[in-house]
Amino acid sequence: MKNLVNNTKNKYCHKLFSFLEISTDGSCWICCPAWLPEKIGNILTDDFQEIWNGEVSQNLRNQVYTGDWCYCNHDLCPYIVSDSLPLLEDINNDRFLTDYSKDAIKKNKVILEEMPTSIHFSEDRSCNLYCPSCRLEKILLSRESAEYIQKKKINDKICEIFLKTPTDRKFEIYVTGSGDPFASVIYREMLENINGHDFPNLIINLNTNGVMFTSKMWKKLEKIQHNLHNCRISFDAGTKETYENKTRLGGNWELLIENCRYLNERSKEISNFNIHFDFVVQKDNYKEMKTYIELILENFDNASSIHFSKLNDWNTWDKKQFDEHAIWKIEHPEFNLFLNILKDDIFNHPKVYLGNLSVYKQR
Repeated sequence: MKNLVNNTKNKYCHKLFSFLEISTDGSCWICCPAWLPEKIGNILTDDFQEIWNGEVSQNLRNQVYTGDWCYCNHDLCPYIVSDSLPLLEDINNDRFLTDYSKDAIKKNKVILEEMPTSIHFSEDRSCNLYCPSCRLEKILLSRESAEYIQKKKINDKICEIFLKTPTDRKFEIYVTGSGDPFASVIYREMLENINGHDFPNLIINLNTNGVMFTSKMWKKLEKIQHNLHNCRISFDAGTKETYENKTRLGGNWELLIENCRYLNERSKEISNFNIHFDFVVQKDNYKEMKTYIELILENFDNASSIHFSKLNDWNTWDKKQFDEHAIWKIEHPEFNLFLNILKDDIFNHPKVYLGNLSVYKQR
């Protein structure tokens, strides 16, 4: 999978020692599937220890020690693209790793006695929006459907492993990288039923489009409000026109802004509750990148960060359609216009992160 020459020698990735993502069929991954497309097992059919410490997981962790990161996608991983993988010599400063994991890496271990500390729920694709780059129609599972029953089975298995028995273990969950946590009946009920007192060191991170994260929904999360840490809200536009008609079909711009203002104030009341704003760049919205930054800075004074990233190919479009939207490809007819936009000083703002687009800013 390596297709760019990057300096990965004597570096490491914390995800290989802490991360677990479970996708729509129960498949498990040790990193974001787009960045590291190697399954490590299936939660419905495999023993969890075989998943976490099986041969595939061991091979992926071994990349750190050999320095040959041949399994990773060097085009998409933002750490590799931006040359920001941390040095092994700096591992003691890593805030993502436990002391156990740091010691395991120092000793070149590939089998871990410690459970993953970063669990990503991605089995349910339910969402109140139907963004063209992601899906052709709105996906909302009803309780009676066979697909709901399957996804619920996967979710129950994850919860049985990580969220059934009260513990003071430090770990975090991410809900969700596949849809919206509040549009999903499965995720919404799971979040409402977690008792933060049973998991005092549990960190809950939310990935949402923000439209259903209303003040009413906030109140329903009363038992876990102090467990909330990072909330990523996807905008993918800088104007109502683009948001509602091109990038976030089914969305409501005014409601999104209203909800974000409400959450901005709540983030001032609860320590460690951080709001991050996301923008996936493509042909339909790249001209609004600056407008989006200005919008966030002017309206949400407690925003923690403003992120950009490349559009992923989710096989929703055919290759021709995807290439038409992949504005960062050098052969794209508007590629130079895209580079010109990145010259603006606003992209140097300390809250702005270009992620896997940073190489184009350098260019």
